[in-house]
Amino acid sequence: MVEYTKHELKDVCKRLSSGKGISSKLIGEKGLYPVYGGNGIRGYTEHSNFSGDCAIIGRQGAFCGNVRYFKGEAYMTEHAVVVCADDFNNTHYLSYLLSTMNLGRLSGQSAQPGLSVKTLGIQEIMLPPLEYQYKVVALLNSLDEKIAINEKINDNLAA
Repeated sequence: MVEYTKHELKDVCKRLSSGKGISSKLIGEKGLYPVYGGNGIRGYTEHSNFSGDCAIIGRQGAFCGNVRYFKGEAYMTEHAVVVCADDFNNTHYLSYLLSTMNLGRLSGQSAQPGLSVKTLGIQEIMLPPLEYQYKVVALLNSLDEKIAINEKINDNLAA
């Protein structure tokens, strides 16, 4: 049986922060690096402010609380919260876990929904040992790859 331990998200992250603002003049249809906002890729730019792997959480707008895993180099905007696990946890595992937590429910109840880094940081999570996190990621990642292949096949058939 696997032992899980309870943590606040901020206590298992080496980074839990919003990205930085970028002028829309610096974002285009082409560029070296993708620009990630709260709802995915906004375009491309010639410089980056992030390299590595992270969970990206949408911080504002209709899709605030959505979670995606990213690995590579990119520019993360102020509308994205960047989550990087510490050395004792797996970032990809955290992204899968966070995606199950309906984080949008934590948004402020205003005309423009939004999540604060502080609110995200105090969310309690249950984590298994690191070696188990790697096993879960391997399994879920293989399923994600199979789904992506099936989607490509379906797109080709539809065309």
